[in-house]
Parts: sequence; C-alpha cells; structure tokens
Amino acid sequence: MAKAKPKYCEICGAPIRGPGHRIRLEGAEVLVCDRCYEKYGRKKAGFSIMPTGRQPVRRTYSRPKPKPAPKPRTERPLYTEEIVEDFAERVYRAIQRSGKSYEELSHEIGLSMKDLRAIAHGYREPTIKEAKKLEKYFKITLIERVEEEVKEKVTIPKDYEPTLGDIANIKIRKRKK
Repeated sequence: MAKAKPKYCEICGAPIRGPGHRIRLEGAEVLVCDRCYEKYGRKKAGFSIMPTGRQPVRRTYSRPKPKPAPKPRTERPLYTEEIVEDFAERVYRAIQRSGKSYEELSHEIGLSMKDLRAIAHGYREPTIKEAKKLEKYFKITLIERVEEEVKEKVTIPKDYEPTLGDIANIKIRKRKK
C-alpha cells in the first residue's frame, strides 16, 4: 500500500492531519488545516484576511493649471567691467596732484600703502573693488564697461532625439568646465 502524500494548509503552510477543510477566501477556494478553519472558515462568504472596517479612501486629483506664458523680457545688453589699460598712469598723476603721501592716502582711501604703490607704479592691476575706491576718492575713471553681444539662443526642435555622438559631446564639455 502506497503512503498518501501529505497535504499542507494553503494559508499557514502546516501539514494537514485528516481530510482538511475547503473554505472560500477572497473568492478562491482553498484547503486549510483545523486551526485556520477555526480562524477563517466560519466567517461569512467573501471574507478577507486584509483589515476591514474602513472605507477605501478616494482621492481626487485636480489637473494642474497651465502656467501662464512667460512675458517676453526686455533684454538689456550684457556688459563686463574692465580696468582701463593706463590705470597706473592715471592713479600716479592723481596721487601727484593730491600732494599727499602714500601713508596719508592709504588711510583716507582704505587701501594699504603697499597696494597703493603697486597700483600706482603698474606692478599689479587693481581689483574692481579697489578701482571703485580710487575712482571715488580721486574722481578719475579707472573702470570701463565693455558690452557683449547677446548671442541668439539655439532652439532645439521638440521631436529631436539626440544621437550617441551628441551625448558624448555634452559630457566632454561638462568635464572641461
């Protein structure tokens, strides 16, 4: 006589002694052990082991309102500030006209004596901040505005799909910056 293959509970996985019980659980008919039958078998049909008693939450989603079209910006020309080429000569002449010593001027302007001398003799170019201090004190022009051309922004068509070469070029450019 061949030994019967043991049956296992389809809920807890325990071996079933005896014939087992067939119950309907969430619309499916399952074979369960005595313990699971005690828990789930005597309940009403359509019972779910999922928590109940709460109504499903219905969320309503409203479509996001379209953003208004951006207003066309009135583009003002871009410019950079640069120090004039003959800054040393202009500063040196202004110092001579003032008739004051480098020490007196350094306290009044707010620059060190060393920096003032270096700028006046052309050993180094003043920073924009230093140049503004000198301009204000001596009433001379050391900074000039250089306007840059506004480059037309390249527009890419919406249906454009980049090639592998385009992507490789983009990555190379990013690495350089």
